[in-house]
Amino acid sequence: MLSGKKAEHFKQLLETRIAELNRVLATAEQETRASAARHADPADQAAAEYERQAIVHKSNTARQMLKTLGQALERIRQGSFGECAECGGDIEPKRLEAIPWARYCVKCQEAREQG
Repeated sequence: MLSGKKAEHFKQLLETRIAELNRVLATAEQETRASAARHADPADQAAAEYERQAIVHKSNTARQMLKTLGQALERIRQGSFGECAECGGDIEPKRLEAIPWARYCVKCQEAREQG
């Protein structure tokens, strides 16, 4: 369990990342609209479709990360942030600094990745 000061630190990190991702999504929406208007010529349709698919992929990735970050904020609210979802032990502070949305300690994450 993290102290109130540490929990607030991670809450701010997560909220900053959420704000960044919301800006990414807003930009992606604007790019999609601009691309549609820019590529009305049928000759540019293939390039426009490729560009649109890249924007959609970027948006989907951002939405998934927003969900993950929201879950991390919920763990802060519940008081379980920093606790490994697998073994119940503490997630290493260095890991949380690098990946504040981490759900597993290094040992459990490695075990999950190996099978």
